[in-house]
Amino acid sequence: MNGTSLPYTLIILLVELAVGSLAFAVVADARAMVTRGYMKMAALVVVAPVVFALWTYAALGADRSIDGYALNESWLTAFNASLVTTLVLSALLLVAAFREQRGATLLFGAAGATAGLVTLVTLTAVIAPPTWSYAGALASLVVASAVLGGSLMAMSWGHWYLTNSGLPKEPMEQMSLFVVIALGVQLVLVVIGSVLPVREVPLTDAAFGVVLGRNPAFWLRIGVGIVFPLVTAGLAWRSATIRGMMSATGLLYLATGGILAGEVLARGLMFATAATV
Repeated sequence: MNGTSLPYTLIILLVELAVGSLAFAVVADARAMVTRGYMKMAALVVVAPVVFALWTYAALGADRSIDGYALNESWLTAFNASLVTTLVLSALLLVAAFREQRGATLLFGAAGATAGLVTLVTLTAVIAPPTWSYAGALASLVVASAVLGGSLMAMSWGHWYLTNSGLPKEPMEQMSLFVVIALGVQLVLVVIGSVLPVREVPLTDAAFGVVLGRNPAFWLRIGVGIVFPLVTAGLAWRSATIRGMMSATGLLYLATGGILAGEVLARGLMFATAATV
């Protein structure tokens, strides 16, 4: 991985985590699937990565380029503005959640998720020029947000069953199934991103001599970051159907860890080869 790309890799991961978690929690709340306590936890989970993403962005300083990788830096101002807006709305969501004002929680949650989507759109515009297409890069980030945020929020919901065994099993079933479906979509996008030619091969040290199909990191990305979580999330869904909530929660822990590792590998490969895997 190109050393100058590390801050951007971290920013992408933090934004994906925040936006995916927020959207997942808001939909679950709108469907009356979760408790007030869960929404308080979710709001805290969302605010923290947005703060760290802004902090990391500020730490880049005046030179925000990546050696050998062509960024569209004209979109950085729009990205920063949308990220700040997401933070403000997430903070308002946090206040509303702790005051147990459900209407305001839904309002600020939906607005924050929309701002988060705009943040993904502007972030994609920054990093997409070398990739095979802007649409492909955006789809990669959006689905990764759903996978990463969805797995974390589903795993977190599993803890509520440990304190209240009387909760219905359907929310955990549906959350786990969502993660499985999102991982399936991500696998399709990874195949597409690995086959279609990129528009510009990065001129980084990490790119020299790299053939994607022969790169161990690529196969680790697929095996550890998609196949393994797909199996464990599928088993979590099966466990939830028979009310094995403790097992489902543990399996989602494993899935979330694999997904996070896979996403780190995916962004490293993107900055090294421009492939959206």
